[in-house]
This record gives sequence, structure tokens and C-alpha cells, in this order.
Amino acid sequence: MSVNDLSRTPDLALISDYPAHFALDRPDADALVFEGQTLSYREFARDVDRCARALIAAGVQHGDRVAMLSTPRPEFMIVFMASARIGAIWLGLNPRATLAELSYIVSDAKPSALFAISAFEGREYGDDIAELMRAETSFKQLVALDREGLEGARPYAEFLESGAGDAAFSAARAAVDPGDAALIVYTSGSTGRPKGALLSHRGIVRTTREQCAHWWAEPFRILGNLPINHVGMAVQGCCQALVAGGALVFIERFDPARMGEVIARDTVTIIHQVATIYQILLEHDALDVNDLRSLQTIIWSGAPAPRDLIAKLRAITPNLFTSYGSTESGGEILYTASGASDDTLAETVGAPADGFEVRLAGEDGAPVTDGGDGEIQVKSDTVMVGYFNRPDDTGAAFTPDGWLHTGDVGQRLEQGDYRIVGRLKEMFKSGGYNIYPREIEAALEEHPAVAMAAVISVSHPVYNEVGHAYILSDSELLPSREEIEQHCRERLSNYKVPKAFDIRRQLPMLPIGKIDKKALQSLATDNTGELNR
Repeated sequence: MSVNDLSRTPDLALISDYPAHFALDRPDADALVFEGQTLSYREFARDVDRCARALIAAGVQHGDRVAMLSTPRPEFMIVFMASARIGAIWLGLNPRATLAELSYIVSDAKPSALFAISAFEGREYGDDIAELMRAETSFKQLVALDREGLEGARPYAEFLESGAGDAAFSAARAAVDPGDAALIVYTSGSTGRPKGALLSHRGIVRTTREQCAHWWAEPFRILGNLPINHVGMAVQGCCQALVAGGALVFIERFDPARMGEVIARDTVTIIHQVATIYQILLEHDALDVNDLRSLQTIIWSGAPAPRDLIAKLRAITPNLFTSYGSTESGGEILYTASGASDDTLAETVGAPADGFEVRLAGEDGAPVTDGGDGEIQVKSDTVMVGYFNRPDDTGAAFTPDGWLHTGDVGQRLEQGDYRIVGRLKEMFKSGGYNIYPREIEAALEEHPAVAMAAVISVSHPVYNEVGHAYILSDSELLPSREEIEQHCRERLSNYKVPKAFDIRRQLPMLPIGKIDKKALQSLATDNTGELNR
């Protein structure tokens, strides 16, 4: 079964109402699954309310931000729903982010509370978190999610026992409105400075119910393995599971062999990933394809899937889907239909869902006819409330008549499906992640031997696109590629680090004194063999 008539997905006012609803409707059903341990909906709803009461007791108020530095695990959804339950705004932080990246987001969002793991994949977070706590005075509470090791942190289990009374809890719940922001997701802009997109209860419920209408499995058991700060995890994956009353199966890190084992052991029936993950998974020597037999529905978004990959996925299940959306749109707005052909899945991202208004606009703002190129613009109750504390950026994100600028260029085909043909600005997508060259260039230019830097995208068989950095150096001794790459890794998340570095004494320049990126694009396109190995 790949589609759903929505009879299984109640239309509740708040995303945080769903744990309590299903605690009554299906109390013993699996809600959260992690490393062989399961929380039922009864237990999930109980822990959400315990955490919500504890947040109130810690001084967290309506509209406050609650940050979480964590891998995908049950506490993530408990704290997310608990924050939303009392009108606070949950903020995910990626454990792979550098201290500089974390510091910027924390200084911008000014959270009242921070929940954090102490270590992951050999990295200890104690010093980084201590620096964040010293630099930002908004914190009222630090909670350790795992073992001791975070100075001044309260253990999670102890925190849950510190809840406020019934009167305060009831008052906080009653003050939450469906239009209130429940989630803040930081997404970089073309200037490279991240902005926090605010997504409302109403919008999250609307977009995830629409997902349930298009993508379904029975029983509904979806894999949750993406970074928790990503809208694809926090909304499209996790909140869809919650609205469906299904089970969310967590994996902390991407490991192809482990992924297959978990899908088989925990009977995962629906999976939504970027195409790159499917490609790596199916090409991994340790994968037993029999581990994927439970999958009924496979979805990808964020970047196209090549036809040969689609054919491999078709051998697992006939229920294949792709879609289009963004952080600012609150999730998916275009969906391919059930039964779409491999050509349709490879070439298009589907048509607008019912009630979602989508149009194409030219540079002059005029409508674009079928077959013509235009910016995809969206109007829906799912789109962001705005950028946190950035009224000017929020205003610029919308047209005067209220349509969201996506920055993506598309075509509307005769049958109504849309094709993505490019991007208005320089942003490119690598493995489903948005990559903004200016952010990388700014990091490169912090190196003393780098005078100027330009990052352009080139095609890649696995990641769709990757960064190629051209560096202008006037240093007597040119820096090595290894030195520059290490410099980047100390300042940027790994997926932002370019796959190639070209260090030169001269670069093609425009008359106005800027690097000629079109010339660099042509140069890189002619020399992509090393990248494609």
C-alpha cells in the first residue's frame, strides 16, 4: 500500500498533540525504536509531558528556544515535542558542526536550554559546550543526554524528575496557538550567513499529513537516520511518523551495512532519503539485499536519482516517489504520482499537492507559460513564518503579493509535472545538502596564504554536485592542497569541504575586479576526471 486516504491521520491543531492522541488511540504501539529498545506511544507521551513540565520548572517560556546537540535518538523527539507542547521553539544542532558554526547559531538563536551528548565518533564536546555556555548568557539549563562529562550539566533522567505542577503545565499548553513556531531550522543564504527559518505547528501538521496522503506503508515504520538539524529529518521523516501514528526507527550514523541490518531487524517499511544514500547503500559490498525486503515505499528528495539507481530501487519495491520542497517552504510541495514511470521519476519532481499554489515567474515577475523557465514560487500555509529576528530577510523572501521565492528555476511540463532546471544563485546541492559557495570562500580566505577564493560546483556521479575551489595566492611559498583542505575541515562541516583545490598565482578576472566564475566553471568542467573517480 503506497497511498493513504488520511483516515489514519487525524487533523490535530498542534504537532505536539499527536503523542497524547496516539497514547489513547494505540497506547501499546511502537513509537520510537533505538538499538533494540522500544518506547510505546503511552511511554512516549508520558516522557513528553514529563520533559515539558521540567522545561517549565527550568524557566523556559513561550517563544524561548530549546537547543539540542545530538545524534538521531529517542530523546531528540521527546525534547522536540515537549518544547512544542509549551510553546517553545526547538532547535537542532549537528554534532558534526565545528565550534565556529555552533557558536554562530547559538549566538543568533539565544537558546534558554541546551540538551547535549558528551561525545560522538571520538569527538568530546565538553570544551566546546563550555565555550558556548561562557559566550552566551541566555542559557538557563544544560542537560546531559548520555554519560557524565559535561561540566555543570544536569543528567537527563534527573531533569525529567524536576517538573512543574499541573497549573503551570495547563497554562503553558493553553497558550500555544497553531500559528506559533514549533521549530527553527538554520539554512544558509547566498551570503553564507545562516538564517533561522521558523516553521509553525499548523505548517508542520499540514505538510506531514500531505506526505501521508502520498506516501504510506502498513504498518508505518520509517527510518530516522539524517542529522536532526535538517528539515528532512525533523519534519519530513520524524513528524510524518508521528502524524501517521507509526514507528520511528533511529540510526545514529550512516553505515551501509548497519543500515541494512536495522531495516531487517526492526521491519522498516518506508524510507525517505537523498539519492546519494541509496546509491552508496546498494553499492556496498557488505549489504545483503535480502535485508531490504520489508521496504514497501521508497522516497528521495533534495537531488535527482539517476535511471540506473531507480531501476535498482524498483527491484526492491514498485512504490517509488520523488518530490520537491525546501526548508522555507516547510517541506514538500511537489509530488510525483503513485505509479510514476522511471522516466518521470528521473526527469521531474511531480505536481503540486492539493491546496498548494505553485507558479513560475520570470525575471520581471511575469508568469511563465508551460515549457518556459521561471523561478518556482509557492503560496501555502506550510511555508515558514519567517526568519528568526530578520525582518528584512523575511520581507525579501516573499513577493509583494505573498509568494515565497524558492530561488530554484523550473519548467512546467504539459502534463502538469515540474522539472528543476537550475538555481537563481550560486547555491548547489551535494548529497542533498545545500552548499553556498560564499560561506566556503570566506573560510578559505581566513588562511594567511589565500588572497582570494572562488568555489564553483561540478557534476559528480555519487553526490550529484561537489565543490571545486580555486585559490589565488600571492604567498612566496604556495600552500599545499593538504594544508588548505585541513584549514577547511577545521572551520566547516565535512559535506561543505570542496572535493578539489586548485591553487594558483593568477585567476581569470572580470573588469570590475571580481573572479570570473564562468571562466572557472568552464575550466573545471574540462577537468573533472579526478573528481569522478
